[in-house]
Order: sequence, then structure tokens, then C-alpha cells
Amino acid sequence: MRTYSKFAIAVVLSVGAFNCSGAEEICGRVNEPKRNIEESFRFRLLAEYGGKAFIDMRTCLVWRLDMSDHPALSLSDAMRACAEKGQGGPYGEMGWQLPTAAELTSLDTDQWSNQKDNFKEYKLPPAIRSDAEFWTVTSWPGRSGSWAVVQFSGKTTVVIPAEQDTKKAGVWCVRGFPATGIR
Repeated sequence: MRTYSKFAIAVVLSVGAFNCSGAEEICGRVNEPKRNIEESFRFRLLAEYGGKAFIDMRTCLVWRLDMSDHPALSLSDAMRACAEKGQGGPYGEMGWQLPTAAELTSLDTDQWSNQKDNFKEYKLPPAIRSDAEFWTVTSWPGRSGSWAVVQFSGKTTVVIPAEQDTKKAGVWCVRGFPATGIR
């Protein structure tokens, strides 16, 4: 019989936590057991956030649905707007932030057409396609003071540089999993 140290077991468990074999292992109890992400909906509304958030079962990121509540803001004001989400409250829903360019562009998928009835009232940019631009925390390579903004335009997603001091763009807050209150 082999014996393992607590450290070896912790390492194995930690490595296993990042295995992408199934959303139920990654995103926890949000996904119904025995259902594959391809046969179920990729995006799920979260009642725990008062109907103001959804989870992407592929990336396990939780996204705010109230991104249109803010006018176009400067980068620092956009960062502050996300940081202030969840302030107070008994459960401390802290952790909201601006997404990276990769996180935001990951929402550009055909899956929205399959779920248009679930999300039509929210007018989400990847579903409705518009000229609105959204800040990310990704700095633009080779251009000091420039950051990537994402636009879900027409049939494509565009990532362009924006000067943080002169540009105003939309705010779409995200937080990583595990999110507070998911059952």
C-alpha cells in the first residue's frame, strides 16, 4: 500500500482543479450533473445576483448584465465603476473588474443565437452587434498609455488601441469563478 504526503495530495488536487474536461468540475454546482456543455446552454443567468449577472460555462467567468447603466467613461472611471460593484452587503460580492481583451472577445460566439430568448431584454453587445466600445485592462503593445478596447461590430469583433487619457468607452464588469452565492 502506497502512502502519500499531504503535500503530494494537495498538488494533485490543485492540478486536477484546472482540468477542463467538464464544466461541472470547473464551475461547480451551476451546471447540472451529467450534462455536457455542448448540449446545454453556454450562458446561464444567475438569480443570486438579483438577475444582474450571467455565467459563461466555458470560461467560468461571471459577467454583469447592467453594463448599459454607465455612460461612456474614462479608463480610470471604468475601473472604479467595476471596483465599486458589490461594495457593502453581507456577502461581500467583491472582485468585479474590467476584463482582459481575451476575456471580452471570448464572448463573441454563435451561441448567442441559440439563447436569444433568454437574453433579449439585456441587449448584450455580442448578441446585438453595435459600434459601442468597451474598456479592457489589456495594455496595447508598443504604445505607452494605450489600452485595448473591444467593439462587437457587424459580424466581427474588433480590438483597437485607445488612449487612456482622452478616450471614453463602455464598462462591462467581470469576475472570476467561484462567484459568491452560486448554488
